[in-house]
Amino acid sequence: TSFQGDAFLNSNLLYLIAATDGNEDTVGHSQLVARYTLLLAKAMGIDDRKFCRDIERGALLHDIGKIGIPESILRKDGPLTAREREIVKEHPLLGYEIIEEFRFLHKASLVVLFHHESYDGRGYPYGLKREEIPLEARIFAIADTLDAITSNRPYRKGQSFKRAFDEIEKGRGTQFDPYIVDAFFSVPEEKWRQAKSDPEGSFSIHTLH
Repeated sequence: TSFQGDAFLNSNLLYLIAATDGNEDTVGHSQLVARYTLLLAKAMGIDDRKFCRDIERGALLHDIGKIGIPESILRKDGPLTAREREIVKEHPLLGYEIIEEFRFLHKASLVVLFHHESYDGRGYPYGLKREEIPLEARIFAIADTLDAITSNRPYRKGQSFKRAFDEIEKGRGTQFDPYIVDAFFSVPEEKWRQAKSDPEGSFSIHTLH
């Protein structure tokens, strides 16, 4: 039945999330970024259920490739060496290779593979620019930056939403798609705070239910 099929897909997705969450800097990082991503997609006027489901899955699994990166690098207290940075940069490709065989994750894999590309072409792994980068990845990149700056990490405390907003504005047209930055700033700060503090709120993860 369809229900059994969905349960099978979701059990696979849960397994993949469990595999990656142990390597995240903060517990629940993937789930929080997924909420931010859905909120931003809604601010852009996107309400296509399939698109939202796929981008949510991509957000949940974006760092799955880090299970292939040595713990000694992921957990390192101090700054990474140039060689270690290059190893970390392999995680989008590693993640893509892990999930590409799952047909139901085809669109989600666009986030996994391209979430470190930059709008100006200076990202990795392929140096794509502007609309060459899938829309899903361009949306996710801003949500990921919001979380990266405002969440605690082993090597620093989380910073203010204002600091995150300043960094996102600074990345307009270079790291980020200007149109999506505009959509980001159309959302009141309180909504971002609510998404962070209320995991059971309007943008809770629904694909696993």
